[in-house]
Amino acid sequence: MKKLTTLLLLCSFSVAHAGLQALDNHELQAVEAQAGADLSLKLSLNHRLENGKYVFDESACNNLAYCRLAISVNRRFVDANNNPISNPTIDDPAHRLWLVFKGIQGTIDIQKLGLDGVDLVYGDTIKPAIQLSYQATSPILIRNFGFNALAIEQDDFTSYIDAATGKVVEGTDPNTAPTSGYGYLKNSTYTSANAPNSTYDHGKETGFMGLRMNGNLALQGTIKVFGCDGSHPRC
Repeated sequence: MKKLTTLLLLCSFSVAHAGLQALDNHELQAVEAQAGADLSLKLSLNHRLENGKYVFDESACNNLAYCRLAISVNRRFVDANNNPISNPTIDDPAHRLWLVFKGIQGTIDIQKLGLDGVDLVYGDTIKPAIQLSYQATSPILIRNFGFNALAIEQDDFTSYIDAATGKVVEGTDPNTAPTSGYGYLKNSTYTSANAPNSTYDHGKETGFMGLRMNGNLALQGTIKVFGCDGSHPRC
């Protein structure tokens, strides 16, 4: 019975494949059909729902060093005395700087995104297109989107820029990268010694600013995406 079922499935696949035919642009324009879909997407980063509100998920971020976004700006290094170095060499390496967004979090809920197939008319030319549409009655919900602290950190080890490739070589051995000492993994928090006159920052990650965004982004309109070639006036 299993062999018979498998044979029937293989036959059906062969017939279906034999019926497929490629269509050019003119043949596609002659096809009349209608299709569409309403899509929704919720992106939640380092968040949990608590009492109807999204809050920073400390259980998922029990190691705060791994809930960050770090950016290394090109040719930003300092020497042992914190003097800027733009082109460290193998004979004169320096510490690389990082712009670190600590405690990054947020929830973005796209409630409704329309996906349809439409004809894009431009003059006398008609092109099949994909249309993305938004409605102001279904706004994009933004909840606690941002970061707890922004800081500039530096690696404990020195690095240099390879003259041949222009790439950063971390550490003193070009064949082995350091296993620790990266600036973006430094896990420093405020203590009573850092802020003796304030209790607000105690226990929080060090930095000079934070960002928190809550809102409803209402969009009304459409975006059309279509194939383009030299015969179309907009290409």
